[in-house]
Amino acid sequence: MVRLQLAMRKTWQLYRRFILLFSVSLFMMLALVACPNGSEVSTNGSDSSNNQSQVTVGIQVSPAMTLVMVAQEKGFFQEEGVNVEIKEFTAGKFALQAFLGGSIDFAVSGEVPVALATLQGNKIRVVSQVVEDTTNEVRVVALKDGELKDPTEYFKKKRRKLATSIGGGPEFYTYEFLKRYQIKDDEIEIVSQKPEDMPAALASGSVDAISIFDPFAFIAEKRLRERAITFTDPELYSEFYVLDARPEQIEQQSEEIESLLKGLKRAGEFIDENPEEAKQILQDYTKLERDVIDGIWNNFVFKPALTQKLIDYWNAQGDWAKETGKVTPETSIPNFRDIVDSSFLEKVDPSLVKLNNS
Repeated sequence: MVRLQLAMRKTWQLYRRFILLFSVSLFMMLALVACPNGSEVSTNGSDSSNNQSQVTVGIQVSPAMTLVMVAQEKGFFQEEGVNVEIKEFTAGKFALQAFLGGSIDFAVSGEVPVALATLQGNKIRVVSQVVEDTTNEVRVVALKDGELKDPTEYFKKKRRKLATSIGGGPEFYTYEFLKRYQIKDDEIEIVSQKPEDMPAALASGSVDAISIFDPFAFIAEKRLRERAITFTDPELYSEFYVLDARPEQIEQQSEEIESLLKGLKRAGEFIDENPEEAKQILQDYTKLERDVIDGIWNNFVFKPALTQKLIDYWNAQGDWAKETGKVTPETSIPNFRDIVDSSFLEKVDPSLVKLNNS
């Protein structure tokens, strides 16, 4: 009887302890439900309890995006008042498509897809470039043919097969290149190819030449070494990359846009002062070999800007789009200056805006 009473007492004590632990656990769970933001961490690694605006920015993971990568990695966007989540795409034109479809807030793309989208009736506002300038960032790399060094002689010796990326800067560069060196349509075969596939295609001889941007142009040159010849023309064209917004965002998200540009400005200053650390950030994002990054680094001027060359490119791309049937002959060419809103960059740093008044 005594043993039974002791057993019942122990059972009751264990039961009370269980009830106590259960009550405490239930209280903590209810507290978390009542305060859901108390310990939430956003996907970009920042504490979302600071009530800062959250925006998504679509980019292509490429060296041209270094300014954005550094601003994100060093926390400049957040310090300027906006939490940024980076969405990665295989090409800037795909980031622009996602932006136009409404699945991301902002996009960074080449300027050619913006021109084409504008000609097709889409409403876009460009608030900044993410490179002030590029030099020979798009170029033609070809299989060497004897002592031929002149592009006209090279492409007229026989009908060559040239690979490029359709719908962006490389296609426009190819058009300008062929026109400059008077290479006719029946003297060349142009094929569409993914940029990442081009160095291997050139090395295998399945194409005679590629027209593409860095890092793939440099990778091809590195792979072929003395078997390659590169045709460059810095006066012809070199791609820009721009930050795209919607017209309604100009008023509704003006603070976020200004914060983005302040973060980009700080990133540009950081890159100037700490190029080796900036290269490491780029390498962490892209997984490119360091000698590739070193080899192409000076092809870019990493700072936010708005330059007249951007407008000049767009005007030329309007004519190209009509001549190549990308838009109908009746399509009117807009005043591309109207799709640029320079007010934010002028507020951040007027010296970064280098546009003509008209």
